[in-house]
Amino acid sequence: MRYAVCCFAALLAALPLLAQMPGEPAPVRAWPGLVQYLELTPQQILALGRIELEWQRFLAAKTRRALQVEEELRDATLAEVVDPMALGLRYMELEAICRESRDAERRTRESARKVLNDSQLARLAALEQAYRLLPLVAQADAAHLVDAPLPGLSLEALGLANARPYPGCRFPARTRTPASQPGQPGN
Repeated sequence: MRYAVCCFAALLAALPLLAQMPGEPAPVRAWPGLVQYLELTPQQILALGRIELEWQRFLAAKTRRALQVEEELRDATLAEVVDPMALGLRYMELEAICRESRDAERRTRESARKVLNDSQLARLAALEQAYRLLPLVAQADAAHLVDAPLPGLSLEALGLANARPYPGCRFPARTRTPASQPGQPGN
């Protein structure tokens, strides 16, 4: 009961974060299952809500700019005389937006993890291990051995190195192949 009261108080305290201004990103969502699983305190919930809101604002701004650049690309491509420099600059800007978005998400994740204590980080590690099993779950579902826990679970989406679509990204991020360990054959 005390835990439920703390969660309710945290959600009430987060209401100012949930207010949506015109042109702002969608309100921060509450994560009831995660709050319970990680045993988040009201202060942690607020901190994570602020981090999420900052991320959503950043992403909204980058998405707007990427859409503008895509429109400029369309116009430059359909122009009577194609200017390769104009096209190249716009493609370069899209790639810069994409890379900046990836870096910002990495920093956002690091900030969010700093909010957690050691026991919560251990539970989070268990969630990450479970996530790595999702491709196997999807295969078992395809073989009619289990029911996939998520509707529309897609192996293609899970198999990509970077399944999240970022503004301006046209290609998945390059994955680094780990160097072979001593005593193991090279690639």
